[in-house]
Order: sequence, then C-alpha cells, then structure tokens
Amino acid sequence: MKTVAIIGGNGFIGKNFASYFANKGYQVSVIDRSISGAAAENKYIRYFSVDIHHTPELIGICESADAVIWLVHASVPSTKDESLVDDFMLNVSPIVKFLEKAEQISSLAKFVYLSSGGTVYGNVSTHQPIKEIQELNPISNYGLSKVVAEDYVRYITQDKSFESVILRPSNVYGPYQNLVKPQGIVGFAFNSIKNNTILDLYDEGRVIRDFIFVGDLVEAVESSILMEKNSGKTTIYNVGSGDGHSIREIIAKIEEITGSQLQLNHKSSRNFDCAYNVLDTTKLLDHTGWHKKTPMEEGLQKVWNWIENEN
Repeated sequence: MKTVAIIGGNGFIGKNFASYFANKGYQVSVIDRSISGAAAENKYIRYFSVDIHHTPELIGICESADAVIWLVHASVPSTKDESLVDDFMLNVSPIVKFLEKAEQISSLAKFVYLSSGGTVYGNVSTHQPIKEIQELNPISNYGLSKVVAEDYVRYITQDKSFESVILRPSNVYGPYQNLVKPQGIVGFAFNSIKNNTILDLYDEGRVIRDFIFVGDLVEAVESSILMEKNSGKTTIYNVGSGDGHSIREIIAKIEEITGSQLQLNHKSSRNFDCAYNVLDTTKLLDHTGWHKKTPMEEGLQKVWNWIENEN
C-alpha cells in the first residue's frame, strides 16, 4: 500500500484526488488550512487542518508518505496582487521551505507539483499544441508565481534523494468545482444557469482553450507516481486534452446539456487572457502511456449531474 499526502487536499481538485486514491487502496492524508465540509469518513483518508506556512507540522504529517502532491495556491489567474512580494510569500515560499526539509521524510519517493499549463506559456505565435520545451512567458501574476515555483522545485530537488514531477494541467473542470466563487468558465457558466444570473463573456468567447476532466488529471498524477524513482531529477509534463475549444463552444455545450440559455454580458478582452492555449501531451503518453479518456461533452454532463445531485 502506498501512502499519499495531498497538500491543499480539501479543495475542488484535492477532493477528487483524495477520493480516487482512497478508492484504489492508497492511504491518503488530506492536508488543508480548513477541513470543514470534508467528505464522509473513509478508512483510507485522514484529515489534517494545517497552515502550509507551518513547515515542521507539514513534515511531521507527511512522515510516512511515499508521494506528496502539492495543490495549494492562494490566487487565481485573474488575481492582480498589489505586491509581487506578497504573492511570493503566499505561494512560493511555503514550497521552498517544505522541499528544503523534505528529506526528513525518509519514505518520500515523489514530490508532485501542480503548475499551470494554461498560464505559464503566455501568448504563443502559432496555433499549434504547445510542447513542454516552449519558452515560458507568463502574462499574469498567477502564471509568474507558477514559473518561479517550478524553478525552485528543480533547483532544490537536484540535491535530494526523492524525484520531483511538475505537471502543467490545462483548464481543469469536474465535480466539486466551487460554484460560490466559480473556478473557470465551466464553473461560471453552470453557476449562472443554476442561479439564473448573467454571465460575463469576454471578446465574444473567441479565445481557444484546452480543458481536462479532473478524473483524467488524477490518473496522470498516479501514472507519474508509479514511474520508477530517479533521485534528484525533475520531469515536466503537460496534462491536457490536446483539443481546443472556444469559450463560445463551451457555452453552447453547457446550454445544450442543461436545456437553458445563458444570459450574456458582452465585454472586451482581458489583458491576462491568451488568445490560444492548447497543450501537447505526447511526452506524458510516451513516458507513462497516459492519455485523456473523458470527452468534453461527457465531462460536462458529469459536472451537471453532480450539481443536480448536490441540490
């Protein structure tokens, strides 16, 4: 039995990860600042309420972990922080402090960091799926902090006994998405349908995005964990569908699934929106055999079923 610690494990992605690993027989430690609203008791899941800035406590909870998955990030792509220093202290500093002490976790084989394939590359010159070797050019604070964190992960890992894996997922969607503070266009659109509110649509919904269902993402994480350990090495993988959809297409699919028409408030484009972002996932396929399984329509239907069941 492998033991997995998920830091930031009580959010949207973390809840899906915890459920997946527990159902496969892993021992799971869910670590989050708040564990309110945590899932029903599961003998394979333990919950810990810890501030990520409390490094010794984090290390202690992870003491028997074979893999640590770092999900937590305090901002979102549209966040405009007044201070980049504050952004660093919130989102990068805890990772650095943790990795500096991570060799105290004698069982640790893999450290998995969820970066962002949707923001680290910035604007690209051609509309072709983006490979991991593409130059990084983030155009938001969120993307910048992800790039800086990646650099620290690589730098610190090279002298350690564990291996780090950096995953760059595209736009993640699925059950447990936050509909109070919606996460991404899928959450915003379903929330507008659910509450009969107006949805802001930027640049006529022309931007092209890559979307990945959260169930496919967690399988990508597991595939990276199960690879043989290569101490001191850091490997980077895109995790996406390889298919581009305009925001307008996504809205049309959601309207068809729900049988409702969205009320749209048309706005001009935003300076942190890239015109095109679709990821090439060939590297992950070649190394692990992973590939996307969930078509967009099927994934959106699962989200809508979850919303209706929650109600």
